[in-house]
Amino acid sequence: MPLDDEINVSPEISDDFQNFAEFCSENTGREADYLEVVGKNPLEMDAVTIAFSMRHLVRLSRDLLEVLLQSVQDDSMPASLETILATKGIQLDKVHAATLRDVIFAFRDSTDDDSRSVLVRALQIMAISRERRRMVLNLGESYAPPEEGWIGEDFGGDDSMLETVRAIEDPRWVKEEEM
Repeated sequence: MPLDDEINVSPEISDDFQNFAEFCSENTGREADYLEVVGKNPLEMDAVTIAFSMRHLVRLSRDLLEVLLQSVQDDSMPASLETILATKGIQLDKVHAATLRDVIFAFRDSTDDDSRSVLVRALQIMAISRERRRMVLNLGESYAPPEEGWIGEDFGGDDSMLETVRAIEDPRWVKEEEM
């Protein structure tokens, strides 16, 4: 994959990356504290927290970055943890190497595929943050209005707000109401 190609990120991973970016802005400088928490029970942590705790302590090789970036394009074919670890492109910070190794091995040794996928997602998030200029996030599918439609109670009884939202989501609604 050429280095200047744009990479379209699936909606679910885009949403996770947005959460990661927000988490980073609120907690920058506390990565080591979070690594300590993650190290105590890694399999109970979410991908965003794991990615944050490892973001400055783990280096990813160019080959591994490419594997991870290809996997974010098509979430239906995610990279397996075995594939990622076989790429041998993870370099650990020397000071925190023991904790980082324990975290990675906890996922590697887990028999639960859902648990293993959390580390894969964390590494994908880290790859996106390192190649951000190439990424095209897809946030369009993360919002959906309620299936039954909006009602006045959704806006605390404010009918003008209800009408505004309906007009934005479906401009024909205003015309039908006027008839």
